[in-house]
Amino acid sequence: MPKAKTKSLKADFAVDAGEGGTAVLRPTGNWIVTRTEGLGDRLRQALKSYEHITVDGSHIEGLDTAGAYLLRTAVGDRLQGEVFTGQDNYARLYGIVGSHAAPIADYVQENPEPPKMWLHPFYFALVKLGKLAMRFKNGFIAQAVFMGHIITQLMMSLARPGSMRWAALVNVMQRAGIEAIPIVLMTSFFIGGVLGFIGVLQLNQFGSGIFAVDMVAIFALREFAPLVTAVLLAGRSASAFAAEVGAMKMNQEIDAMRVMGIDPYEALIVPRLIGLVVMSTFITFLSTLGMMFGGMLAIWSALGAGPAVFLQRLQDYVPFYNFFVGIVRPPLFAATIAIVGCWQGMQVKDDVLSLGRQVTTAVVQSIFLVFMLDAMFAVLFNGFTM
Repeated sequence: MPKAKTKSLKADFAVDAGEGGTAVLRPTGNWIVTRTEGLGDRLRQALKSYEHITVDGSHIEGLDTAGAYLLRTAVGDRLQGEVFTGQDNYARLYGIVGSHAAPIADYVQENPEPPKMWLHPFYFALVKLGKLAMRFKNGFIAQAVFMGHIITQLMMSLARPGSMRWAALVNVMQRAGIEAIPIVLMTSFFIGGVLGFIGVLQLNQFGSGIFAVDMVAIFALREFAPLVTAVLLAGRSASAFAAEVGAMKMNQEIDAMRVMGIDPYEALIVPRLIGLVVMSTFITFLSTLGMMFGGMLAIWSALGAGPAVFLQRLQDYVPFYNFFVGIVRPPLFAATIAIVGCWQGMQVKDDVLSLGRQVTTAVVQSIFLVFMLDAMFAVLFNGFTM
């Protein structure tokens, strides 16, 4: 019994040269998405030298939109006559794809191949530099507009206290301030204890272990308490602000607020900014107390110098200006954290990936700016006395 003829599974073609730069293309096999791998380049290469192309589709065994699109883009505007004579289904599918497919030349012109770095290193570097400069310029302008809007709305709110959304402000003060106190106190306590133990361990080598009191107090007052508080607030509040504002932006709630005549800056951003700035100084003060308490317990256990010795030395040898140098930083740190968090929230697009990306960016940027500002303050107040 003769075997039935096996149909070709893989898509293929044959090209016969005609007269006057005309070619006859005969597709064969199954022109479907799983059988056309690597076919496009061969087909375009085989047809590139012909000005007119006639397609004989009588030998094709299967066709889907992927195969029709591949055939359409390869033939382009050089087609002569009908494609699938007597094959209405294939002809209709080709027509649907053809009505949405642009000629290859137009596609190449609108989507040029990016230059290879190893071929054009200088050109590639200039292009990347230009794109970075344009991105920086656009981002700077957008952030300047954002800051201008915040400052304007903040001045209007301070000039008209009745327009302030007090419920939202108190809510932010509770969530970003009061609820942050336990973690800030615990972190500061442990850092103070570590500072105390290290100070005693190092200074005891010179018979000056008692000076660990001065070291812990000055470090806590000037640097560590404001910095630790700001970093913890950045991790908690910057991410929370970006997520809250971003979720509202993603769900089009901010657009709905604008339609109802509510300024999102007044309702969302100003309460978060003022609430975090107000609470940051209080939290930093508690952080300072917690850090010195941890240092005092560490020094007490290592040297046997009790709280009375610690407090007396703190009063005699640690000037008050150290407290001033540390306490002037938190409001600026908190304003930076709130602005960065809200700004990144306003940049969220309509997908969850964008929300996660902007929340991460808000935390990283706010922590980076906090360290940068702290370094500037350290240089500014270097040698400061009163």
